Amino acid sequence: MLIDGGPDDTWPVLESRLNRMDQSDQRFDVVVITHIDSDHIGGIIPFLQSSYANNVDDFWFNGRTHLPDVQTRSVTEGESVVAALLGEAHGKELPWNVAFAGGPIDTGPEAGFLEVPYPDGPLVTVISPTTKRLSSLAAKWFETLDAAKRGLAEEEEPDVLNPLDDLTAIADESTPKDASVSNGSSIAFLIEHRGASVVLGADAFGNVLGAGLAGVASARGLERLDVDAFKLPHHGSKRNVIEALVKAAPARHYVVSSNGDTFHHPDDAALARVVLNAPSDSTLWFNYRNPRTQRWADAGLCNRYGYSTAFPINSSDGIVLELKAKP
Repeated sequence: MLIDGGPDDTWPVLESRLNRMDQSDQRFDVVVITHIDSDHIGGIIPFLQSSYANNVDDFWFNGRTHLPDVQTRSVTEGESVVAALLGEAHGKELPWNVAFAGGPIDTGPEAGFLEVPYPDGPLVTVISPTTKRLSSLAAKWFETLDAAKRGLAEEEEPDVLNPLDDLTAIADESTPKDASVSNGSSIAFLIEHRGASVVLGADAFGNVLGAGLAGVASARGLERLDVDAFKLPHHGSKRNVIEALVKAAPARHYVVSSNGDTFHHPDDAALARVVLNAPSDSTLWFNYRNPRTQRWADAGLCNRYGYSTAFPINSSDGIVLELKAKP
């Protein structure tokens, strides 16, 4: 499984990684394009235009054809992902939402979910987006495309690193919820295999993720859904990482994917909510070591709240989290 492609400048890194793989490993069961945002699709568009796209059994992506009441418009008007999936790059349509009979990836009402079992493989449980969030995307489809083409706005303000001496106060910071239509349409899911479990949150809304995970737990007769790892939504944004979400699916490992350059993620409030509500001995995983993330490795802070941190030796190499199979 490959999830998103990062921004434009990620493609050479991804291509190099693919080229190093044995040819027998270059086939993908699923490639997930979680939502339309430049920092998620920039690197996936050249992937779709490459020969690697022919080695994918199923692409998961909610495009214009899956949304209700979207005015028809030529796919040449900036819809690069849609165009590639419809065969513009290869002269044939690529397999698209096969696991969903070609229809939308839609969990229905809040707290709904979709289970996608793979024989002798993982169980994938989709927990976002809801019908409401897809309807919102439908109403703003072309505006969302235009925003994605423009790319990320540069953050002019410097990153201010405040003290982390009162995590309760930081966690209680009044924070508006994420209102991005694109983020709300994110495909997010729980994947379980060989006894290990991971929540991959994309940029999904915290309340949608929390309700979906609570719905899965309830359906299984559980009060909460304990998981091994949780990739925090929206790069650790305080608008998406809310207390109810952390409590819905406590994890042993929390993963942040961001270098923090543009929007200074992860937010202190988001990580404070994790640390205060996570199980003891949990670990915060960062794929970049920088002044913002390094503060969370302070020995006094870790000892006081009972967590640890993990960083790559070299940020350019990334970091690998391995989860052991369980009976």
